[in-house]
Amino acid sequence: MSIGVTLGHLAMSFWRLRCAVASRWPTPLRRGGSSPLHTAPAACPDKSAPVFTRALAFGDRIALVDQYGHHTYKDLYYHSLRLSQEVCRLRECTGGDLQEERVSFLCSNDVSYVVAQWASWMSGGIAVPLYKKHPPAELEYFIRDSRSSVVLAGQEYMELLRPVVKKLGVPLLPLSSTVYGAAAEEPGEGKVWEQNWRDRGAMIMYTSGTTGRPKGVLSTHHNIRAMVTGLVHKWAWSKHDVILHVLPLHHVHGVVNKLLCPLWVGATCVMLPEFNAQLVWEKLLGCETPRINVFMAVPTIYAKLMDYYDRHFTQPHVQDFVRAVCEERIRFRGDPAARR
Repeated sequence: MSIGVTLGHLAMSFWRLRCAVASRWPTPLRRGGSSPLHTAPAACPDKSAPVFTRALAFGDRIALVDQYGHHTYKDLYYHSLRLSQEVCRLRECTGGDLQEERVSFLCSNDVSYVVAQWASWMSGGIAVPLYKKHPPAELEYFIRDSRSSVVLAGQEYMELLRPVVKKLGVPLLPLSSTVYGAAAEEPGEGKVWEQNWRDRGAMIMYTSGTTGRPKGVLSTHHNIRAMVTGLVHKWAWSKHDVILHVLPLHHVHGVVNKLLCPLWVGATCVMLPEFNAQLVWEKLLGCETPRINVFMAVPTIYAKLMDYYDRHFTQPHVQDFVRAVCEERIRFRGDPAARR
């Protein structure tokens, strides 16, 4: 049954409307180190520390919901820690610090991405996110240009990357299947060592290449912290928020605005593998929990959502239903580019 027909029945009876609006969401007001990292926010003295250092303080709260299920903050932390140990063993880094070696990774929009990103940082590396829709030649360029010393890959991208890394002579490390669904247990040994994070490189993202080959742009942990905390303050992020994530994860908007911000405050990120207009509308209007109350995207996505609305939500009572649910439930919706 199409969503238009479904919503037509819902709007005519209006019992689902009551369900949709019953729950209101509150608007909230270089190296070095010699001691194990204390993960509670109050115990971390470095004000540029990455988001993962806050994770254990949120413990069993749901951090991510994806195609594989629900993942707590504790799950993300311990899966990432185990992967960071694997990376360090592969690189024969006995001290647990890659000293800002580049770590490229190619993952889907799901838990594997966060685990790969956090593991890169936990091991003292610089994260270089790759994009699944880039052709092999482009992936080869990013890995070579960033001088990545290892490549991490979600299971679905192993075959794509094997010939690329073989040509470059770079080791390829697959993400374990336990990352995707199993609850994580605290590793018996191994720690993340406390760093002076401020001036350490955190992430290299590549430009679109409109005036030549794409160029790698390095952000430090201090840069990322400043962006995240500024957005958290401006948009009044709180642990009660639930954001629907549909953007690619190789640009700042998808990585910082829509992923690191919610994870910084203990909120929940519902991740779709990719944008789909019908599925987005179903998520925004449905009664399943956790219920979405934050959404942001780019103009192209909003245009496609409006086109779907015009084609499928044609009856006035359906339009009233959609408007009522969105006005009551979505506390923040916007596009940073459009709001400047």
